[in-house]
Amino acid sequence: MPGNTLQFENLKTTYWVRLDFKNNREHLKTSKGWRLRTNDFSKAFIFFNENGQIRQRSVGKFNKQEEKTSFIYTPGIYFTKDQLIDNQYLYLKIQLTFALPGKPKFEYLSDANNRFYTQYYNIEDLKQLFPDQIYLGACGIIFITFLVVYLNIHKLEFLFYALYVLCSIVYLLQDNLLIPGYINFYDSLFGYWSVVISQVLINLFYIAFAVHYLDTKKKYPLLHTSMYIIIGFLTLLVITDFLVFFTGNYVAHSYLLNIQRLVMTLFGIVSMAYLLMVCKDKLAIFVVIGSFIYMVGALGYLFTLNKHLMVLGSSIEIIIFSLGLAYKIKLEYEGRLTLQQEVMSKEINVLRAQMNPHFVFNALSSIQHLILQNNRKAALSYLSKFSKLARNVLESSREAIVSLTEEIDLLRSYLELESLRFDNAFSYSIVVDKSLETDIIEVPLMLLQPFAENAIIHGLVGKKKGKKCLCIRIQKMGNFCIIEIEDNGIGRIPYISVNKQQNRTSCGMKITQRRLKMLHDSEENKNTLEIVDKFDSKGNPAGTKVIIKLYNP
Repeated sequence: MPGNTLQFENLKTTYWVRLDFKNNREHLKTSKGWRLRTNDFSKAFIFFNENGQIRQRSVGKFNKQEEKTSFIYTPGIYFTKDQLIDNQYLYLKIQLTFALPGKPKFEYLSDANNRFYTQYYNIEDLKQLFPDQIYLGACGIIFITFLVVYLNIHKLEFLFYALYVLCSIVYLLQDNLLIPGYINFYDSLFGYWSVVISQVLINLFYIAFAVHYLDTKKKYPLLHTSMYIIIGFLTLLVITDFLVFFTGNYVAHSYLLNIQRLVMTLFGIVSMAYLLMVCKDKLAIFVVIGSFIYMVGALGYLFTLNKHLMVLGSSIEIIIFSLGLAYKIKLEYEGRLTLQQEVMSKEINVLRAQMNPHFVFNALSSIQHLILQNNRKAALSYLSKFSKLARNVLESSREAIVSLTEEIDLLRSYLELESLRFDNAFSYSIVVDKSLETDIIEVPLMLLQPFAENAIIHGLVGKKKGKKCLCIRIQKMGNFCIIEIEDNGIGRIPYISVNKQQNRTSCGMKITQRRLKMLHDSEENKNTLEIVDKFDSKGNPAGTKVIIKLYNP
């Protein structure tokens, strides 16, 4: 057929094609209906004979009357032998919105045999579709993943990257996107424009992603300014292209896309060189490598028309950027963890500073009490022990965390002071599980003193009859260190009733509870504090037990 010599490149030209079936008339008698298999022209009309009159029917991509059913092949243009003009010709009027690569082809096939193109896929067809569907599945998972991440942490780089991946799917798969109804959407004028313009949106969302990913405003101010200029340029180009395309100016549409390709290629090269020269961290390396690989694939597609080169480049680039985002999450997590530890350390120091004056005040009150009783010997002994304890506390105050051995020594010094203060009115014991390596286990400084103080002041001192005992037991249970401070005093209920302090908790107790909370390892391994009221067989208060559970594997 004469069509073999044609070349359709000029978007301003309306092409007329005459198909001559002079040598095929006998063959056309072998089937009732036939299909003309040719390119998917933008807008096309077939002119044929019908009862001696010349009729026309729209058969183009954007104006065809028959819907496409295959992801690879067009349905073909239906005709019969009787529709040949002058028993010999069919005419096609063709208008283009995009230049056709290569020469157009014109073939015909019986309507019955044509169904093997439109209703079935052979092995070669599946081989053609398979890489695209692998790309669709992988990118679809990445798109959903980063969209969910954005919805949870509200960082714009994840949103823009998800949109970038989505546009990559739309542009690279085009009419091979296996989504119900999509194939006919792509064959609409708006659907086709949406797919074509997605190549611009790819660059737009990629630049927006890079702005937030690299924190260009802070780290690369010059690049930040140029990126916002490019974002403005691409946004304006999308709006302009929409107007020119839907007013039928397909030549201007083609020019705009070519200008965009040239500008983004130059901008990409300059930006990659700039990042390599002034690189502030490893995040820039991910961007440079990923961008370079994607650019190579895109240029390969542009010059060879082999789409799979760009699909391969895009796939590698998406993997690199996904690793880059994961690396950024790691950096931000480590930064937050360091900041959290610094804040926690400062808070612990502040809380300890609040507790130390509280303890000093009580100790000085005890010395004052002994002096007022004219018990000079006990006062001097108490003052000596207090100075020793104060020195130990000050030596340990440089650290928020101390070993359990140091904590026990401080607690024992404190109990000696209180025993002296109250004329040995109570006995105390500290029992440590032998399996515990107290030099290795770490606890907050002066963790136990407030509870021992409460047991003495609020429990044992008010007891009128019987022995007054305070027992501190420390043992290991799995990955936890269990500390029990138990007394056989009057209990909390009588003390609260007498002193009318139902809604008050000691300062030391509040501080300790906050310190334990700040030292949580996780919700599964969190530190706990439990206060148990004890009762005798008759239901009378019989003391208090405090149970501290510290995670310390």
